[in-house]
Amino acid sequence: MRYKVLFFAYAVLIFIAYMQPLDPQLFEPNTDRKALLLFIQGLFLLVWLIPAAPMCIGGLALLGMCPIPRLLAVFLAISSVVIGLLLTLASGVLALFSDTQLLHGISLTIAIASSFLIWSGRDGKPNPSRTAKIGISISTLIALWSLLTIPMLLFQARLIADGSPYCIAEHSENSPIETLHELRGFSFYTTKTGYKSTSEWYFHGLMIVDHPDDQRVYNWSPRHWRFDLVERPEALIEPVRNVCGAK
Repeated sequence: MRYKVLFFAYAVLIFIAYMQPLDPQLFEPNTDRKALLLFIQGLFLLVWLIPAAPMCIGGLALLGMCPIPRLLAVFLAISSVVIGLLLTLASGVLALFSDTQLLHGISLTIAIASSFLIWSGRDGKPNPSRTAKIGISISTLIALWSLLTIPMLLFQARLIADGSPYCIAEHSENSPIETLHELRGFSFYTTKTGYKSTSEWYFHGLMIVDHPDDQRVYNWSPRHWRFDLVERPEALIEPVRNVCGAK
């Protein structure tokens, strides 16, 4: 029973760290090719719900549902790895494919595959392998990194601002961050890219500070877990000074 509670707690952390808001624009009315649109919407919903899979499996295990056969669990785990890697690669084809994006996809894939293996057993008794336990533990640690990014980011923002008005935003015009979940490690990073032109680069996330002497722009670095000063923000084609209003 103890491992079931622990597994479910891990799965809840993973859900909170990885789940993203659903884009309402996907369900705007469109009469053209309605059948195709419904199919695409269905696929999108399935992909969107992926972070909830470990929590659903953990909930079933916690409720006392019989574990699935080991062979079936291995098949589902391998299928999850293949599908997860394909989706991760597909998401990076037309995007920046940064370290954070790669970590996002691979760690979530490991979490789902490990969940199936943890729910496996023999003769109706659960018997999770050591590999499954290590996999779900690694994914949980990465999920904690994503969640702890929120207090780390806010602490640094207040420290850098030192009482001056500031705001935090995405690198896009009029895109202020308004909720805490947008500051998670797996939310506050960009998938946009300027390809080979440095003047078209997109930053992961911006902080604008109205210091007494000048307005300064800082970029959030997921890898280094800190805000870095942008030396020449005016050199970029994509504006960085009108993304939000410092308060």
